[in-house]
Amino acid sequence: MERLVKAILIGSSAHEALECESGEVRSIFERTFNILLGDKLVGIARSGVTPSPINIITDIPSDENMSALGIDEQMTVRREDNRLSVNDVLEISLESAEIWRPKTRAEGYIDFELTGRNLELAKRLAADKSRSGGLGQLLPSIGDVALGKTPQISDLNQVARKALPQIVGLVKSSRARDVTRVREYGQNLIGLGQGLSPSADDMLSGFMVARWWVANSLSGNLSRVKAENEAIIDSAEKTTLMSQQLLRHAAKGKANEAVESLLGAILTGTAADVGAGVERVSAIGETSGIDMMVGLLLGLEVGLEKIE
Repeated sequence: MERLVKAILIGSSAHEALECESGEVRSIFERTFNILLGDKLVGIARSGVTPSPINIITDIPSDENMSALGIDEQMTVRREDNRLSVNDVLEISLESAEIWRPKTRAEGYIDFELTGRNLELAKRLAADKSRSGGLGQLLPSIGDVALGKTPQISDLNQVARKALPQIVGLVKSSRARDVTRVREYGQNLIGLGQGLSPSADDMLSGFMVARWWVANSLSGNLSRVKAENEAIIDSAEKTTLMSQQLLRHAAKGKANEAVESLLGAILTGTAADVGAGVERVSAIGETSGIDMMVGLLLGLEVGLEKIE
């Protein structure tokens, strides 16, 4: 018998994808399953998952495993009026859902001294989240990387070892406003790592979003940031479809709600806000949040330096 559930929040990109009337299930995980509508992936998520441009958050309980719904890959997905159905297994009512649109700038007055203290706090807190997987090993040395220096870190994992010189090059090129070199390093980083959103892609997303937020919040040179971000995603087709979408959103300053809350906290919030934000972002995925944190901190450092 078909199970009936309700959509609570629909991300702006997911809402656009719903214009397509048919698709299929592509992958299934504990908290979400992904469907392909036209050329866009949309995540169908249980309650409690962080809103993002590409997700539809449902009222499926947060302790329920989505892989236990009876859904299989390649099942047909159809949209009819205000509902989305997956074969005869699941029907999602879209009727009362709210459209979630990401912010792309901080709200309120920005005090540079407060922002600087908040950023230093975020760096210290993030360093405590360092782990062996993904790019987490770089967090304790993020200050050196932000200055364009290559820190000497022992026992780097394979992904971090390959990514580090490219990340340093990206930072130095961005500081020098060298869009050609930014494109080169972005091309070398995109797709590096494993999973639906490889580690280097998550780092790049954080870097681009942070640069956009700083420029857009502080009347910086947004056109220069746009040019650099577009150069970074110039080779986005090298990575997964999911990561391509996330990178393209990030290039326009759009991320999930946890990331935008952290950026707002660092730019205008309290120490408590920063601490809560670091915790939330760090908890995303297996290493995605940590990888994104590397990019966020670097992007904030570079962006604020250019504004000053």
